[in-house]
Amino acid sequence: MALKVGYIGLGNIGLPMAERLVGGAFDLTVFDVVAEAARSFDGRAAIASDIADVGRRAELIGLCVRDDADVHAVVTALLGTMSRGLIAIHSTVRPATVVELAERAARQGVSVIDAAVTGGADGARNGRLTCMVGGDADAIETARLLLAAYCSNIVHAGPVGQGMALKIVNNLVTYVELLGAVEAYRLAAAAGLDPAKLSEVMGDNGNLTPAMRAYVGFRAAGPEQIGAAAFAATQTALATLAEKDLSLAAELAGECGLAVPLGDATAQHFRAAVTRF
Repeated sequence: MALKVGYIGLGNIGLPMAERLVGGAFDLTVFDVVAEAARSFDGRAAIASDIADVGRRAELIGLCVRDDADVHAVVTALLGTMSRGLIAIHSTVRPATVVELAERAARQGVSVIDAAVTGGADGARNGRLTCMVGGDADAIETARLLLAAYCSNIVHAGPVGQGMALKIVNNLVTYVELLGAVEAYRLAAAAGLDPAKLSEVMGDNGNLTPAMRAYVGFRAAGPEQIGAAAFAATQTALATLAEKDLSLAAELAGECGLAVPLGDATAQHFRAAVTRF
């Protein structure tokens, strides 16, 4: 019998993750607040009428929505119709948010784990995401078949909340490195260097990360190939996401009694850098 799974949030990452659940071992139900996003699943999966409907239909549910407020709203709606099963939170949110929701869900027999992912849309499409999971061993084993559909590496970080903490720390490294690359390419251009030569050298010495490579490729394509509106929207979305993720890192550092001055500087300069380069 196919496993009844649900997926909520069909955005840039959520859509290809949900696509990995179509057919095979899964009986899939999807939902997104933007109805158009779910229409591509017509005839291939059930399209829920609302969030609570996903809770009625599915035993294992993944969600990838924007922020803490959205995660709170989605899980609250799901708990209105679930009396068992598991919810995997893929959104990057505060560890405390997941802990609070897990405690609330446990009182009615539902497990909540944090299952933050990294690897981007391409990783999701290819089933090559890395998943950083917080929760007890039994809950993670329950979720394994769902997670393995889109993740090639499942890292158990510790109890609930630790998967999210690991993702936040990893994001700090990602954005600090990316800002360094943006500045380096701008300096190379000002010095009259071919940016392709810089990419070649950085690729050989290990400095060119996948995130950098994707961003440099995006900039090289430019508004001429991508379209002015789409190009500007992507820049704005990247800057907004970076500010959110770096804010979470600063908050976590404060809770741990640490300063992260390089992270703070990256947050201060990131938006201007990515829209100028």
